[in-house]
Amino acid sequence: MMSTAGAIDVPPERSLPPGQHLLAQAPVMHYGPVPRPRPDRWDLTVGGMTRENREHRFSLEEVLGLPQLEVVADLHCSSRWSTLDESWSGVSARALVEAAPPADGVDEVLVFAEFGYSASIRLEDLMSARAVLATHHAGEPLTQERGAPLRLILPHLYSWKGPKWVRGWNYTLEPERGFWESRGYHLRGDAWREERYGYQE
Repeated sequence: MMSTAGAIDVPPERSLPPGQHLLAQAPVMHYGPVPRPRPDRWDLTVGGMTRENREHRFSLEEVLGLPQLEVVADLHCSSRWSTLDESWSGVSARALVEAAPPADGVDEVLVFAEFGYSASIRLEDLMSARAVLATHHAGEPLTQERGAPLRLILPHLYSWKGPKWVRGWNYTLEPERGFWESRGYHLRGDAWREERYGYQE
């Protein structure tokens, strides 16, 4: 867990989720190595319990052709730091769900990324009007360290729920624990409810 070194005061008109301290800039954090860019091999897969009962594959060009979205949102890490007013732009996650919809009755999603990383989220969170498959941060293209070419941003959840280097997701009837959820972290991960750990479920 990170210390509070480097923490700054929260502006009086703003608030943070419980247990968080404010940093001026988000540190670069991830599990494992940074993948090398391989645009010729890159695709995004939506599978599991899809409406058409088949796997959907999208090229990066096809993903980027979906409706665009810009979001300014605070970023909250479960290691107890937050930053304010991070600017993200890219593709609406809801638009991709609509392009490759789930079967009736599906409420859960397992988002997966490079190197076997995955995160359990609810379909309603992926369908949020503020959920973005980000290609840019602060007006600049994402760097590899920040998650290029696509990083999922879910502002109301802890940041581990929004993987860097996203490669797709599977629709599931029941929650499937992803990388951190299988290591004791919360299935929902709502930062404002301080849903950090599995024992809170």
